[in-house]
Order: sequence, then C-alpha cells, then structure tokens
Amino acid sequence: MRPLLCMTAVASAVLLAACNKAEPEKAAPAPAPMSVAAPAPDVGKLANVQTTAQGYGASAGEAVAEAMKLAILQVNGAAVQSASVSVKFGLDVSLGQDAASLRGSAFADAVTQRSGGVIQNFKLVEMKEPGVLGGKQYKATIEARIAKFQPSAEMQKVKLVIGQIRFDSASLPMGDRSVPSAEVGATLRQRISDALVQTGRFAVLDREFSPDIQGELDMISSGQAPSAELAKLSQAASADLVWSGRVSNLAYNRHARQLKTSDRELVSYSGGWALTEKLVNVATRQVMASDSLRGNAPSTEATTLGRGVDGGKVLEDMSTDLVNQVVTSVLRRTFPVTVVSRDGTNVVLSQGGQALKEGARYAMVTMGAEMKDPQTGQSLGRVESPCCELVIERVTPNLSYGRLENVRSNLEQLPQGGLQLRAELKGGAVAKAQPAEAVAAAGGTAVPPAVPAQRPAQARPAAAPSATPATPSKSDDKW
Repeated sequence: MRPLLCMTAVASAVLLAACNKAEPEKAAPAPAPMSVAAPAPDVGKLANVQTTAQGYGASAGEAVAEAMKLAILQVNGAAVQSASVSVKFGLDVSLGQDAASLRGSAFADAVTQRSGGVIQNFKLVEMKEPGVLGGKQYKATIEARIAKFQPSAEMQKVKLVIGQIRFDSASLPMGDRSVPSAEVGATLRQRISDALVQTGRFAVLDREFSPDIQGELDMISSGQAPSAELAKLSQAASADLVWSGRVSNLAYNRHARQLKTSDRELVSYSGGWALTEKLVNVATRQVMASDSLRGNAPSTEATTLGRGVDGGKVLEDMSTDLVNQVVTSVLRRTFPVTVVSRDGTNVVLSQGGQALKEGARYAMVTMGAEMKDPQTGQSLGRVESPCCELVIERVTPNLSYGRLENVRSNLEQLPQGGLQLRAELKGGAVAKAQPAEAVAAAGGTAVPPAVPAQRPAQARPAAAPSATPATPSKSDDKW
C-alpha cells in the first residue's frame, strides 16, 4: 500500500510541474527595415480647407449660391476672381431649390458633383427668411470644405529671380571671331540659375514663362481639367530677391603687329572679364549687396606662326570662372558655408553642388563675439579669427566632405555654425613634405634639404665693346 501511495505522489508532482511549466517565450518580431529611399518630389498638392460663409439673395437658392461663391473666393482669393465663379463651379445648382431641399444630403452630393470636387462636405447651417430680417432678402450660412492648392515646402526658402545680364557692347571678341553678347548673356543667366538651384538654399523662380507652362495653365482655365485644378491658377510666386549683373568687359583680344622687314605679323592674345552685380530686396528695393568681380584669361606669347586660338574654349573657361565667382559671392552674402558636423579633422559642410570644388583648398575662420556700431546700434558682424585650412575631398548635391589642416585654434568649444568657410586658397590641395621627426619615427633617415654650395666670387673681365646691340632690334623678325 505504501509503495502505491509513493508512486501516486510522484506522478502527481510530475503532472503539477508539467502544468506549471511556462510556455516558451515567443521571439520578438524583427523590426522592419528602415527605408532610406529618396522621397518623392514635393511639387505642392491640392488640399481641402474648412470654411464658413454667408450669402444673401432674393430666394433661398440665390442666397446659398452667393454663400458658396464667397466660400470659394475667401479660400482661393485671386485664383478664381478673374472668371465667373458661378459658371465654372456650377453654383447654379441651388437655384430654384427651397430651404428644405437645400438641407438634404442629395443636394450636398449634387454640389460636390457640379463643382468638380471644389466644394465638399457642404452643410446649410442656417437659413433666415426675409420676414425675420425685416427686409426682402434671404440670408444663408453654410459650412464646406474648399479645394486649395498648397505650395511645396521649397517655397518657404528665399525666392530668387536671376535678372537680365546687360552688356556694354553687342558683340564680344573671342580670339579670331566675335560672339553675340545676347547669346552669351542667356547662357550665363541659365548657368547661374542652375548653380544656385543646386546649392539648395534658394527657390529660384523662372521668369521666361515658356509656352509649355502657358499651355498647361490654359488647359486648366478652359475647363478641360477637373474643376479642382482651378486652384492651381494664379499661384505664381513673387521673388524676395532679384540678382542682376552688368558685364563691362568680356573679351579675348587679338593683338597683331606688322613686321618691318617681312610681310609677316607678330600675333598674341589676351583678355578677361569684369562684372558688377547687385542683389536687391524686392519689397523695399534696398540694395542688399553690390560687388565688382573680375577674372583674367591666360595670355599667349607673341608669335609669327599664325596658330590662332580656340575662342570657344576660352569663352567656356571665362564663363565658368564668372559663374563660380557670382555663386560664391551670393552665397557668402546670404548663406555662408559652415561646418555642420566634425569628427576630429574630418568635417561635413552645409552646402554642395557648385558651391565648392573637389580638391580645392579654402581658408576657414572661427566666429567670435558680435560687434555693434556704437552710434547706430547696428550689428557689424562677428569677430573672425583665422583657424585652419580646408581641403574638399567629396561634393554631393547638398553636402561637402573634407579635412582640416594646419589647425591653429581650439575647435572643441565652438558653438553650432562657429566654423565657417572663406576664400579659396590658390595652389589647391598640395601635399606637404613630412617633417624630419615623422620620417625618423617611420624608420627612415631625415635628409635635410640640399643647400647649393657657394662659389667664391671671381672677378669678371670687362666686356669688350661690340658694334651690335645687346637686344634684338624691333625690325628683327624674332622680336
């Protein structure tokens, strides 16, 4: 009997342990991979805006039609003022309706359909008859959602227009040929616009207004597109700033001199460019910046061989230099290039595109305390201290990557934006020679730079008088 009771107790204990055994924990689901794909372009969109409006009319239907018209106008304003709102959006659907039918859901559906989706969620809040008002008109109060075009987030940036580039002459000499200044001006204007767009700092507006754009707007206004698309009309933005320039010189001149002793010409080429620019605030017409920029093209040595030059290549090089200087000048006046991230001497800068050049070397400064004019109280800017040099290693559309060299300041305590870029240093990123200590540490032998041996001074005999001049005559073919 006792063995049986023991076996029963053991079996009960095993069964109880099995019942109390915890179920295996389920593995947590793996987190969904984070998408790093580029977002779709933000070109603006049509949205609905809730609004309330009141209208008056000789009948209930006319009062509602007037209220719907005012609701559209107060949401979209000038976008629909130039045309008959009632006809375009079918607001006559309310005419002949009594107050009871105007409140029904069938009428709300008819409004949405006839208006092309411009008016949605229509609701008649209140209808007052003429006897209540003490006059001869009905008063309707409505609520509705009205379609409205919402511009893209890019339009929150400073809006900039590239104005015409003016020239002092109708044609520009380029080596052995001439180029129309109007053609060069159009190309320069487009290149400056492209470069400023790529900086990502401005919303650059187009003022050429191509026939393709006009054709799309005409299709909307003619009723071929859904009525809700009418909200896109009259959405052209006005500029905050206008850039304009005048080119006083852009030439690569041919210089020729006839030799006296032969029928050949001694030919050389030289030239350059000069431009004055202005950045004007549209609202106040204040000139915010005004600069003079210039550059030179490499000259050629005088020769009688008649080789000529590639005028197109020279013009391309001078145009590139001009565009780069203009973009750099505009950016430094408005959005200085700053360091946004730093890891030791490796840095990331706030701009890319054509603002910076790979392999170029730039001066960097640290920003100190703000200075103010003691008489006017106007800010004079911050104290700038030379800091180091920056070598650009990689440029993307929005950012640039580089390294700091020759650091002479403590960079650990700088505030956000306290390290800014300044002028490009000539010579580029030239590798510097290693110091002797570094060479020795690497297991090599430091070799001091060779010093040319000085020779003892020797007396020179006096030159014998010569009947021929020491320099070639101007009449000589080799001059």
